Amino acid sequence: MYGNSGCILKVDLSTGEITKELYDESVARMFLGGNGLAAKLMHDSVPFTADPLGPENAIVFSVGPLTDTPLWGTSRGHVASISPLTGIFADSNYGGQFGTAQKRAGFDAIVITGISSNPVYLSITEAGGQLHDASHL
Repeated sequence: MYGNSGCILKVDLSTGEITKELYDESVARMFLGGNGLAAKLMHDSVPFTADPLGPENAIVFSVGPLTDTPLWGTSRGHVASISPLTGIFADSNYGGQFGTAQKRAGFDAIVITGISSNPVYLSITEAGGQLHDASHL
């Protein structure tokens, strides 16, 4: 898909379920870039009446087709959620190595929902994601 892997990692902290979901080229073309994909995923997965601090909200980390290319400034990623301050869609972009690492793992987006009953952390590799106990931290 010319810069997109076509794969989304979905993590439900309430159940511990982690799944990979594929999407087609038409989605990549219609919702261009990490910001467009994040907005679509938020629209599709978060109810309009969701409590920003509740389990129905999501946080989406996404990258665009140019992330991890040799072009200057392309190590960018996007994060989106429903803001606790305003109760509406909020997003931002960030630099550093996270977007590049996410892209190299093969995921255009990581969608995290739910609330864990105990502290956990998420590790992500090319094989997928895995939740680990973080109570000791």
